[in-house]
Amino acid sequence: MENRQQIDEINESTQGAESVSGRPRRFGRGIYDKTDTPIRLLDGFIAGIIIIIVIMVAVFAIFGGFTVSFNTSGGTEIASQKLRYGNYVKEPEEPVRQGYTFAGWYYEGHENETWDFSVGTVGGDLELIARWEPAKVTVKFDADGGRMPDGMESIQVTYQEAYGELPVPQKEGCQFAGWMYSGGEITAASIVMMPGEHVLTALWE
Repeated sequence: MENRQQIDEINESTQGAESVSGRPRRFGRGIYDKTDTPIRLLDGFIAGIIIIIVIMVAVFAIFGGFTVSFNTSGGTEIASQKLRYGNYVKEPEEPVRQGYTFAGWYYEGHENETWDFSVGTVGGDLELIARWEPAKVTVKFDADGGRMPDGMESIQVTYQEAYGELPVPQKEGCQFAGWMYSGGEITAASIVMMPGEHVLTALWE
């Protein structure tokens, strides 16, 4: 009888503690020991977070992560690349631009550096910009019956820059009046507008 009485007293004490709090006890375990949130609710919340992370990882894997685009600055177009963090950028074919020579790739803020595809890796979206140098252009001369100075049958000039000093041919009985190209006069100060080899013709008076 005494044992039975002791058990009843313990049960009454437990029920009294629950009634004092005014709310049912939450039986947490492990990480839930100090929370009042029902275990099922916490389990559902954690499961939802895990599902979201899995979906994000899957999307990242499917779509490749980061975009590397190529700004050719007037040259032929280069397709962008989809790469994951830490991957090397694949070196594309060199773009082509009339009148210019391709001189490598750089990215914003690093105009004086050239991107090295053997060491450069992806850390986020990236735009590589083409660097161009004006092409060297061969200019030949048609003396139209005159004689060119020795070694001056042709010269090298730079596209979009001035021709610079031009040779003066000689022709018996005539006075040299300048060089012509496509109906227009070409002088030392004229800007080279032809991106490729061309011929200047002597004008005589």
